Amino acid sequence: MVRYVVTKGKADGREQYGIAVIGEQEQIDGIEDVASSLEETAVLAAFLQENGVAAVHFRDVVEDYLAR
Repeated sequence: MVRYVVTKGKADGREQYGIAVIGEQEQIDGIEDVASSLEETAVLAAFLQENGVAAVHFRDVVEDYLAR
C-alpha cells in the first residue's frame, strides 16, 4: 500500500502544493503543482489515501479531480 503526502514548493515565486506517492520507503511518483491551496491539496491527498487509490491510477485520479 502507498501513502499520499502533501509537498510544498515554489513556482514562479509563489507557493505551490503537490502530492508525493510514497511506497515502501521511497517516493515512487508525484505531482509538484497540484494547487496553490494547502487545504485543497490536503483534501485530495486524504481522498486518495482513504480510498486506497493505487499508485498506477494516481495521475488519472488527480487529473480527473482538477478537470471537474
